[in-house]
Amino acid sequence: MYLSLDGSVQAARFDPVTALAGRSVTLTDGVRRDAIGEAQYDIAANGTLVFGPGVDATVGRLVSLRPGGAPEELRMEAADFQRYDLSPDRRWMAAVVQAAAGTELRIYDLRDRQQFTWLRGELIRQPLWSTTGQELLIAVRDSSQWAILRGEPSSGRAPDTLALLPATPTTPDPIDFHDPRSALAADWEGSVIFRFDPSVTPSRFDTLLTGARFSAVSPNGKHVAYQGMDGSRIVVTSYPVAGRISQLASRGVEPFWLSDSEVLYRLGITWYVVRINPATGEPLGPPAFWARDPRFSDTSGWSNRPSRDGGIIYVQGPEQTSASYLRVVPNWVAQMKAAADQASR
Repeated sequence: MYLSLDGSVQAARFDPVTALAGRSVTLTDGVRRDAIGEAQYDIAANGTLVFGPGVDATVGRLVSLRPGGAPEELRMEAADFQRYDLSPDRRWMAAVVQAAAGTELRIYDLRDRQQFTWLRGELIRQPLWSTTGQELLIAVRDSSQWAILRGEPSSGRAPDTLALLPATPTTPDPIDFHDPRSALAADWEGSVIFRFDPSVTPSRFDTLLTGARFSAVSPNGKHVAYQGMDGSRIVVTSYPVAGRISQLASRGVEPFWLSDSEVLYRLGITWYVVRINPATGEPLGPPAFWARDPRFSDTSGWSNRPSRDGGIIYVQGPEQTSASYLRVVPNWVAQMKAAADQASR
């Protein structure tokens, strides 16, 4: 059994010898599905199904938020957004969207609400705009291969391949495109951050940080902020060679730079800002409240990105943030097996 993309519970017979599934059948609709795919349901040992009914929270709208303001919807469709980045001129949104047959990298023109699909693939990772807003750095994966690409969506040409690697949990995954000669990639499994030159083919990956995730280089190129794995603290060190570490917060996730002197990070549905000395990277005071949104959706990878005007962009889910009651279906497993058997005849 499994949950489909539309929030319905599906079941099918499975042959463990051939590893083939039979024809599927829909059993239960309306299961509440959360932002990164989890569903609010469970099955008891006696075969009872318990689930929280509700809307599919994987489908949301991209919004922008500035301190002291209210979230504003961008001129885009609602979709199952996975990863996204806004160009420096705030015109082009590159967004990876979950589709029925994999993922699509869609390019949205926020001026006239036009859009087109630039890439399709089994798994498309974080799109990263160049400082000029003309090129994108992206990684794509299929069942056996990992490719890091760089290209110009408006050119009509296929992107260039910077690296072609085996698809493993430790393959470098680009997460920051600081300038034409400097980018960062993450080994999520080993919590290692690499530095590489995206203008060189094939790219070579040099270890920058260990025990780190979600790193970003400051606009002036002097510092790098990251989430440490020793208690998820937020820290800053020098760049391009790591040196003395300055702690900005004891707990937090996904730090990035609003400016050379401001680092923003998130804790749950609340954002905090830390002001730092742009020359030394040392904090100038404790973290300060920046904004909060109970409808924030925690998407895969970077779940908030700079809006290029002092704010952030993120996916805002539906108004219903949780199920208000539970449904209980006794003897559900027996019913599921009978329906799956019937569908396979």
